[in-house]
Amino acid sequence: MTTDLRTFYTDRRKNLDAEIVAVSRGVNFTSNARLTVALAFAASVYGGFQQAEWFYLSGALAVLFALLVKRHTTQFEKLVHLKHLRAIQDEELASLEGDVSSQPDGQAFIDIHHPYSHDLDVFGRGSLFQHLNRCRTSGGMQRLAARLQERADNQEVILTWQEAARELAEMSDFRHNVQALTRQISEDANDRRQLELWLNNDPFFRNSTWYRIALVVMPAITVALVATAFFVDGLTGTALLAAAFQWTFHALHLKRVNAYHGYISGRKNTLARYGLLLQTIGATGFRTPFMQNIGATAHSGHGAVTQLATLVNALDARMNMMMNLLVNTLFLYDLQCVFRLEQWRKENRNHLFNWIDALYETEVIASMGTFSFNHPHFVFPIIQNDRVFEARNLGHPLLHEKERITNDFTMDEDRSIHIITGANMAGKSTFLRAIGVNVVLALAGAPVCASEMRCPLIDLRSGMRTADSLQDHQSYFYAELDRLKSIMDELRTGKPLLILLDEILKGTNSNDKQAGSFALVRQLVDQPCLALIATHDLALGVLEEQYPQRILNFSFEPRIDNDQLMFDYKLRRGVAQKMNATFLMKKMGILPPD
Repeated sequence: MTTDLRTFYTDRRKNLDAEIVAVSRGVNFTSNARLTVALAFAASVYGGFQQAEWFYLSGALAVLFALLVKRHTTQFEKLVHLKHLRAIQDEELASLEGDVSSQPDGQAFIDIHHPYSHDLDVFGRGSLFQHLNRCRTSGGMQRLAARLQERADNQEVILTWQEAARELAEMSDFRHNVQALTRQISEDANDRRQLELWLNNDPFFRNSTWYRIALVVMPAITVALVATAFFVDGLTGTALLAAAFQWTFHALHLKRVNAYHGYISGRKNTLARYGLLLQTIGATGFRTPFMQNIGATAHSGHGAVTQLATLVNALDARMNMMMNLLVNTLFLYDLQCVFRLEQWRKENRNHLFNWIDALYETEVIASMGTFSFNHPHFVFPIIQNDRVFEARNLGHPLLHEKERITNDFTMDEDRSIHIITGANMAGKSTFLRAIGVNVVLALAGAPVCASEMRCPLIDLRSGMRTADSLQDHQSYFYAELDRLKSIMDELRTGKPLLILLDEILKGTNSNDKQAGSFALVRQLVDQPCLALIATHDLALGVLEEQYPQRILNFSFEPRIDNDQLMFDYKLRRGVAQKMNATFLMKKMGILPPD
């Protein structure tokens, strides 16, 4: 299947290369034609001063030039879009080989205090987020990050996400078009906050009816007086007085206009791309209810968002000082723009972020769809309320399929604690992370790395990579204890948890570590949890004899072939029998050979 995927992306890249060449030729032709028409226009104007008939040709050439400018803009935008599509094929081909470095890695979402995301490499270089993410808007990435950090309240929500991801997995053209369009959005991190402030500000005009009349009557009088002054002697002073009155009226509002403009200035391109994306989503026919709802929301909003982009662009024109002088003198241009924006805000303030959120949600589901498409052997798990985890051929989804070793694994409410022993590098930590990452994927509505999987609707907690913190004045050991305390506090409230612990109490001496580990496992026996505890301490294996109805021992074992340490990374029942530290120290010359 990987070969088929590689062929799929390679063929798309070839087709796009051919289309890029054709469109580039069109862009160059139009550019040359535009230049030719511009020169012809200049010549016709010059000829017009010699013979008036040339001015008729000038008019026709001006219209033709405008048409060519419009055509060039359309062609150039298509070329940019095609180049983004082409880049996407390259990136997906690289991702098939495990290289996702071109995707945002979610570094900003790293939180060492999160209950599991830091331990499971959910964010950062080479992380789950980087493998899964195909979002480019900041809102889309934030939404995806939240989905990987917080589970849904019920399984029905996750089921709708799964159905939508399955649908978009089959819609590569749609997914790639959405990705290409979002890459053309230059968002500022403060954009959403500024728009929120603008939407929630007090109305600019306290009496909109009065201003509606004033903004029609005053410019009409001024324009009429200025126009008449060219033909009637004695009206020049009156026309100048009217213009001065308008500038005084404008000056009284200038400070507030500048503040108003500050909230939305420079956001025309972002809003225009939002509008185009909403149009694309709204014009697509979906079959799943979740995507149909998003499509309907997008369809209802694309026109209004595009209109907002146009209005913002019109207000931004005030930054041209010469135009500002002319249009405010005659038309009170700034206030006209603000008035129209106020009308838009009044009609749409409660809908704007619903429309934008539909766009963000589409990015998230499209990311899930791409992940499913690129991993056709992954499955969408069954989400259930019962405290049962069951998987067949479970592997770590971030490992390349050529390197990935899979295992079958089951745990339930009765045999709820599994102690996993084994030597260094035997696979204990990777196995725990494989379970954790697949649970994160499952509860986010994504496919998992398994041939079958049943996952409980349960909160995930881990203690695998606890770090000290100078900022929080915590030592490594205290930070680990703090994590374990938070887990036990949650369990004692009756909250079910899936717990992954790797070599607990590393920050103390071996006797103290062993005593604390025994005590902790005994505490977990009566709690509503599923717990996996990886350890080098083989003594913990006796707990299965003490609690045979609740605890099971598993292990990862190395073997020595021809004086080489070998690992098969296969999970086995029972306590590990072999350790490898001494063997490796002798191999590396740290200790003398026997």
